Amino acid sequence: LHHGPSRTPPPLFQGKKAPCRPCSDTEVLLAVCTSDFVIRGSIQNVTNEAEEQESIIHVGVNKLYRQKSKVFQLTGESGNWRGQIKTLLECGVKPGDGDFLFTGRMHFGEARLGCAPRFKDFQRMYKEAKDKGLNPCEIGPD
Repeated sequence: LHHGPSRTPPPLFQGKKAPCRPCSDTEVLLAVCTSDFVIRGSIQNVTNEAEEQESIIHVGVNKLYRQKSKVFQLTGESGNWRGQIKTLLECGVKPGDGDFLFTGRMHFGEARLGCAPRFKDFQRMYKEAKDKGLNPCEIGPD
């Protein structure tokens, strides 16, 4: 059985359970419209909280598309936006290179991760949907 080389980089989440699986293109495009926060950013660090069975993703924000509460804030003199997003420990999130589109919801004052495709994958999804007139909402993906 030969599957050939994979063209896409491994997804952010390696887990097998439903909350950790990568989102479909449709789910990502809907998440952009309906999430409490939508940002382009990179993973600066990940803190694993074994007792809470959670991982805290420390995110450096490159572009803030939407946030309903002030989870992502300007920090210090550098003027960089930063914030934290929580997800399940079992998802096995690791710091990695490159930008992601982070989406998610607020839950008891904390940002919870929804879909988080690589940003270049999101740009492809967005362009393909736009070309077909299927985008559920506009966001300006650059």
